[in-house]
Amino acid sequence: MSPCPEAAGAAADSIAAAARDAFGTGTGAGMGRGIARADGCASGPRVRRGLTGKLRWLLLAVALPVLVTALPPASGARPADTRAAAPQTVAIAPAPAARHIPPASASLHVLFDEDLPPYSYRGKGAQPGARGIYPELAAEAFRRLGLAATMVPAPWARAMAELNHECAGEGGGERSGKISGERSGECVGGHAGRRIGACGLYVTAQRLLLHDFSAPLFEEHLHLVFPASATIPEALAGAGGVVPAGFDGTATAGAGGTPLAALRGMRLGVVRGWSYGDTLDAAREAGAFIAEEAGSEAQNLLKVAGGRLDGAIVTREGALWLRERLGLTSLVTMAPHPLAVLPVHLAFRRQDAQHHLLRDFDASIRDMKADGTYARIVERALNGQ
Repeated sequence: MSPCPEAAGAAADSIAAAARDAFGTGTGAGMGRGIARADGCASGPRVRRGLTGKLRWLLLAVALPVLVTALPPASGARPADTRAAAPQTVAIAPAPAARHIPPASASLHVLFDEDLPPYSYRGKGAQPGARGIYPELAAEAFRRLGLAATMVPAPWARAMAELNHECAGEGGGERSGKISGERSGECVGGHAGRRIGACGLYVTAQRLLLHDFSAPLFEEHLHLVFPASATIPEALAGAGGVVPAGFDGTATAGAGGTPLAALRGMRLGVVRGWSYGDTLDAAREAGAFIAEEAGSEAQNLLKVAGGRLDGAIVTREGALWLRERLGLTSLVTMAPHPLAVLPVHLAFRRQDAQHHLLRDFDASIRDMKADGTYARIVERALNGQ
């Protein structure tokens, strides 16, 4: 507190007066002055008007900050901005609408017999993978469709198991798609995110229940191959160039004096796990001939050349290819007329619903035949190029 109460009162009066000047309102306090005292305080009687001392102190405390704010700023000084900062509005772009991205098409894997030259086989050295007529025709057809299909060589029984979403070893299954025999080994690959097809299949009654087929891709002619010294039955020789009786170009005949009757009692080589079409399969089951299984057509030709078999059922192109490469040209001979002519197809499991892909594949093959590409691929494959 000031040692001079009167001085404090005077100060309050001055602030009040300043407040009146600044705001044009307020209640002033007049003050009479006495003579000065020795201690510097006014002496003599004082007449107070207006506010009491305590109220003056309260006025001082309240009015001083207001007065300071109201006074004009000093030269060169910027007035303090007492306004609350306006909230900043950040422009946020609306999130883009989620686009529907269709799932990528399942990868396409097409399986081929790895040991059926020149139709399909596993390449070696600098040309690994599936090679032969069927893989090369299929690869070109899918290329024209803009599809990156993988051509996979595999043991045929395993390829059939893969097509049917099963696993089987090399000792099981049939070329017609029936799975039998010892089940061992692993599938060529899993099925998640994949479309699995197989190429080089014959149509049989059982397969029609399981699979959808393309149009014929090629025709395989099944012939009998005999030792060079053997006499070819007339029903298979076609004396005078006449087609054997009952042969219609699509299936074997089953009556006496026909190619099928000529097989009776013969010990013939077949490939383990293959179907030879409904008619020959039924004749085999009925015991019309004695079937001796081997792992490949090459093994059967070697057995025939060595006199260990009466003959072997072999595809025409396969016989021509193998006897030259195995050096058997003078040791085996092929009957002029086939036992059967069986178209081969690309197939998918029916549950996989690949009808549109099969129809597109057929159209692509037709285009290849029209522009000569089909014939060039077949010729090149037959020459082993």
